[in-house]
Amino acid sequence: MMRKESIRAEMRARRTALTPLGIRQASARIQRAVMKLPEWAAARRVCMYLALPSEAQTWALLAACWQTGKQVLVPAYRKKVLCYDLARLRPDDPVKAGHWSVPEPTRPRWATPACADLVVTPGLAFDRTGGRLGHGRGHYDRLLAGTALQQAFKVGMALECQMVARVPMNARDIRLDAVVTERAVYRRQNGHANKIPKSKFQIPRKFNQLRQR
Repeated sequence: MMRKESIRAEMRARRTALTPLGIRQASARIQRAVMKLPEWAAARRVCMYLALPSEAQTWALLAACWQTGKQVLVPAYRKKVLCYDLARLRPDDPVKAGHWSVPEPTRPRWATPACADLVVTPGLAFDRTGGRLGHGRGHYDRLLAGTALQQAFKVGMALECQMVARVPMNARDIRLDAVVTERAVYRRQNGHANKIPKSKFQIPRKFNQLRQR
């Protein structure tokens, strides 16, 4: 089994080889699949990441939340405590490139205490049993283990090229309930792959400039 750093290096190389058009097309299919999950339909409060250009995009999911009345929570960096926490995000809230250039609200409105019903997570590599490998800083594992997200249905969003046979996991790593790619939905309990349906939601114009950076 490959070590974590070897997998990270391989995944970074794969992502570098992707084109912006390829990422946008794959992201559209991934987001349509997420919106077909029964857990998505049932969720009233959704936590999700604001994507970097090389990641599976989440802008259509944001639009879907706002159009259907779901409350949106996003990670934002707290400089005073040197870690990420959850902030509410509304359609008109300005967004900036924050810590590690990750998009976040310009003026975070902290949502603590807040419990999400579903959380959408990024990562470098995933496997079919919910294994997830991040950048090695542990920010998302700490968020996922916290009170706000502990009971949430946890969904990883990835391009199919980010899937590996097995992600090395330790006791502090949090396993996801499902991983969604442009080709399949991998659920931890049975590993079943679902077909990807079409989406009716459009990306908000206010995010176009940030999304294309």
